[in-house]
Amino acid sequence: MSGLYGADAAGVAGTWVAALVTIVIFGRLLGERRLFALAQYLLAGLATGYLVILSVREVLVPRLLDPLVTDGAARPALWLAVPLVVAMAGAAYLPRRVVGVPVAVLVGGIAAFALSGAIVGTVLPQLASGIVAPRPATALVNGLIALLVTALVLVSFLHGGPRGRLSASAAAAGRWLVIGGLGAWLGYLLVSRLALVVDRIAFLMFDWLGIGR
Repeated sequence: MSGLYGADAAGVAGTWVAALVTIVIFGRLLGERRLFALAQYLLAGLATGYLVILSVREVLVPRLLDPLVTDGAARPALWLAVPLVVAMAGAAYLPRRVVGVPVAVLVGGIAAFALSGAIVGTVLPQLASGIVAPRPATALVNGLIALLVTALVLVSFLHGGPRGRLSASAAAAGRWLVIGGLGAWLGYLLVSRLALVVDRIAFLMFDWLGIGR
């Protein structure tokens, strides 16, 4: 066996842990559920702990605590975030009325951020790709196709209003484009997961068992 993370004791131990967890995950294919559930809990715990540490080190400390300690009087708006953070941290122990407002602010902010990001980062660049001139003929055709597809997909999400024959046909075409896009995305997802399976098998054979090395 050769250590994936190095030939020292820590690297070999890391390789063994990774190999055992991989075998436990593959054991779900044979019907073993208890160890698989334990591996799921381990993944959830590690991911949650990593996100908490990342939030504290990259967001709370440098963007909230340090500015308040160093120059809190010049940034009064940051003090409004303190009760928000306290309420979110004690959400499991505080009354629902106390936690409701911070949760509403958090959910509304995330939704607004996601919506604005989708418009600014996806919709507007796709629209601009079809109207920016002058461009080569091939690039212009590609941009017009992207503009047409984007418009049809947006029309397919319009509901509740009266529709003519043209708008109904455009909405139907947009729905078929959405179905085709979802199918392509699912196919890409399937291929990527198969690549992960092949990678795990190669890890067990080469890095753990040392076959072919």
